[in-house]
Amino acid sequence: MYICICKAVTESQICEAIRSGACTRKDISACLKAGTACGKCNPEIRNLLRSVRSENGGVTAVRANEAAVYGNRAGGNGSFATGNCQVGFR
Repeated sequence: MYICICKAVTESQICEAIRSGACTRKDISACLKAGTACGKCNPEIRNLLRSVRSENGGVTAVRANEAAVYGNRAGGNGSFATGNCQVGFR
């Protein structure tokens, strides 16, 4: 099912990105461009983030990943790569 009609992004693509390490809606947007046009899909993207996190053992595993990701943001090198996302870029 399409979640982002504007950018033709499906639920399965978003779930795959989350399982590949995308932790936030902004990560999903950077990876798949979902939510970057009209924005009407952003609430559903957030719901998918919550849902997939709970399927994958809850918040604990995601928190460890977030700490690594956000640590890189503040780590002085100024880089935040969404390289965790292994699904197709648009």
